Order: sequence, then structure tokens, then C-alpha cells
Amino acid sequence: MKAKNPWLLNFAQVVLILVALGLVLLPTKITPTIFAWPLSWWACAICFLSALVCAFFAVRLSDTAVKQRVAEHMARRPSLTEQEFGLRYFSSDRAEIAAKLRKILTNLMDVDLSGMKPSDRFIQDLRMDDLDSMSTVEFVIQIEKEFGIEIPNSAAEKMTTFQSVVDYVAEALKEKAQ
Repeated sequence: MKAKNPWLLNFAQVVLILVALGLVLLPTKITPTIFAWPLSWWACAICFLSALVCAFFAVRLSDTAVKQRVAEHMARRPSLTEQEFGLRYFSSDRAEIAAKLRKILTNLMDVDLSGMKPSDRFIQDLRMDDLDSMSTVEFVIQIEKEFGIEIPNSAAEKMTTFQSVVDYVAEALKEKAQ
């Protein structure tokens, strides 16, 4: 997915939102009194449904724009499998953990993460909060299930990069083994 004009997507979102707002307000702008509608009920319903369609497409454009920003962030990076990623960026004792964590993350996000680096930040670089607000919570839950560890909220809040998650899980597993 290549973003040629990301500003055009943002402009289209604004236009669709304004059209939706106009369609919702159309019946009230023409209304001479509070109780009388100059348009029939079906015309008002059509305006409202048209507004919903415009709002739906504005949200879809937003999702597309976010995915394109993530794709641009990873555009010039080498594409690696989970195992290659683990071996390339982590020590041998953490490579398997990194591979499993990236697989979990890939399953949760609808974005190609083959160009991800350990220094990528979840919010700023991978846009996890924009793509799915629950994905960060689901990521923590899946990590806890996969590795059999507990991650307190205070620790989860400090995990801002992929590297920090790998480090935390490796240390938690080391403590669990003792």
C-alpha cells in the first residue's frame, strides 16, 4: 500500500464529514417552525442515511490513511520473517521471544509488520491506538497467555517500544524460572 497523496485522504475525510453534517442539518435549516418539517419523513430519513454513509466512508478513509502512514514508515526497510527478525535484532536468548511477540503483534494488527524494527514505538510509529484502540490491551493479554506471565498495568504503560516488551518478557521469564 503506497501513499501518493496522504493529504488528499485527509481532505476527503473533511469533505465527507461536512457533507454528512450538512445532510443531517438540512431538514432543520429549511424548517420554518420547530414542529413542522417541510420535507416528508422519508426525505429526512434519506438525508440521515446519506449522512451515515458519508460518515462511514470518512472513517474508512481515516483507517486507510493510518495504514498508509505505517506502510510509509517501514517502506525502505528489509522484509523479514518472525524468525529472521528475532535472529537479526536480538541475542540468541531473546530471538525466540522476539519472534513469538512479533507473531502475536502481526495477528492483532491489520498492517504488514515485516519491516518492523525493535526501536519502533507502538503509538507513534505503528499507530496501534489509531488502528484499533483495544489492540494494545489485547497485545498484553496475548503476551500473558503465551508466556504464562503477569504484566501489571504500571509495567505495561512503560512498554513503549517493541524492544522494551522483549526485554520485559525475557526478564519475567528469567524470574519465573528461578
